[in-house]
Amino acid sequence: MQKSLILLFFCTLPYAINARQNTFHPWKIVAAETGETVELPAIIAAMDKAQILVFGEEHDDSITHVLQKKLYQGLIAKHKKVTLSLEMFERDVQLVMDEYLSGLITEAKLVEEGRAWSNYRDYAPLVNLAQEKDQLVSAANVPGRYANMVSRKGLGALALLDRKAKSYFALFQPPGKEDAYFIKFHEAMGEHAQHMGPRYFNAQLLRDATMAESILQSWRKNRKTKILHVTGRFHSDEGLGTVNELKQRKKNLRIITISSFPSPDFQNPDFKAIQSLADYIILTKPPGK
Repeated sequence: MQKSLILLFFCTLPYAINARQNTFHPWKIVAAETGETVELPAIIAAMDKAQILVFGEEHDDSITHVLQKKLYQGLIAKHKKVTLSLEMFERDVQLVMDEYLSGLITEAKLVEEGRAWSNYRDYAPLVNLAQEKDQLVSAANVPGRYANMVSRKGLGALALLDRKAKSYFALFQPPGKEDAYFIKFHEAMGEHAQHMGPRYFNAQLLRDATMAESILQSWRKNRKTKILHVTGRFHSDEGLGTVNELKQRKKNLRIITISSFPSPDFQNPDFKAIQSLADYIILTKPPGK
């Protein structure tokens, strides 16, 4: 009997080791409120009490893109209707996006006429999942030509646009120089900020305001839907940018934020240094670590 138990132990040991290895992920999800490590189902469950999930990413982080699809799948499975809102597509190509989701045009035409980003393949799994599950996708961003125009000519140039163009951007009130986002933006720009003036920051605010308004428009069309907005994390970290615009425009909205990025100290992160970034912080394992 004892020999049989010993034999059974050694026979099952490799499976136990493999099971532990299979639970390893090249990411860690930390709940900012508690500092505890959680898994994606915790975020999905938290959306029971929220309308909008803003996922701030590093655009070239492949691990984050894998997680986004898993999260989107989980949200659809639980909440049924989940509108996908994307920084990566601009408002004036919404019709192109809708035509693709309806199966009227090919993905190649979506990429071409939707002016998709060069790394569209990273976002294709989200868009195609939306198509498969009959979900709406919002092309949320301001057309790049208008952000460029503001960076060159200032906010006043928006008033010179044709009336039809005004549906493609949202107006906003620029903050003062003591504003946290203003300070963060200029620190990020470094010495270049001294020569840029307010126009470049206003172009950034134009993107934030337009995305915030796009998210609200999606929510108002169907208040039962959940919204997953995917954006660069500079637009959402610390509750600034697009997140702040959302709160200013609709104060009682319940918003959950994520900040996801490769972490050099992945094995032993400094929680205090990242705690204020978002409600959930996702640290991904850098290549070669």
